[in-house]
Amino acid sequence: MNVMRTRGWLTIAIGFTMASATIAAGVGPFGIEVFGNFKRMTHSGDTSGKVKLPDISGRSATYGIGALAGLRGEVLLWDGRIMVSRGHDLEGRVEPGIATDEAALMVIASVARWEELDIPTDMTQAQFEAFAIREAEGRGLAGSAPFPFAIKGEFSRVLWHVVTGTAGSTGVHGGSSHAQGHAQNRVFDQRDIAGLALGFYSGSDLEGVISHPGERFHIHAADPTFTRSGHVDEYAVRKGGKLLLPLR
Repeated sequence: MNVMRTRGWLTIAIGFTMASATIAAGVGPFGIEVFGNFKRMTHSGDTSGKVKLPDISGRSATYGIGALAGLRGEVLLWDGRIMVSRGHDLEGRVEPGIATDEAALMVIASVARWEELDIPTDMTQAQFEAFAIREAEGRGLAGSAPFPFAIKGEFSRVLWHVVTGTAGSTGVHGGSSHAQGHAQNRVFDQRDIAGLALGFYSGSDLEGVISHPGERFHIHAADPTFTRSGHVDEYAVRKGGKLLLPLR
């Protein structure tokens, strides 16, 4: 494991968990599509590709996160642009996807417009997630259905990693705060940074397919110029930022 402490700008992508295997067609008001199944991957060790990245790129106002086939890197989809951070890079640097890239796990959604809300105080990860759910519930977004959200502002800490590949038969996609199984990773620890966050909430019905069972948030990160990216394990936000909720 390679731990790096850095400072700078960061963009975070926070994903959601899903309880079904693969949903190829768009679901709900945000056209959610799911490829792969975290629980099944964990139990079977199957990290083969479930969707070709070129098939989901190029669609404007489309956002998502995932892991490369073989758990050999992370995937971020931002406004239709696919970005891949491969496990062999020592700094978690991003490169464009190539024609043969596939994802073992991938979740995407479409958002045309966002509503901005003030983040009223410094918050830990748990406090922010509770705040996001509360604000979403007030707008009819929470409950059993997943929804995307975003964050703009300062972060007091972001701990993130990039998976580097699998060994044996039970590869797991997760970081320093999660059981690793046979997945390997590089870990990066950033503090006092500004950035942008993209997130998804699972809803009560959709848990454990693209994140660990018992969790409803799955986080990825990248800087604003999309030069570095990875899966986030821990984070905290500062007062003065913005929570963005999707408009139907």
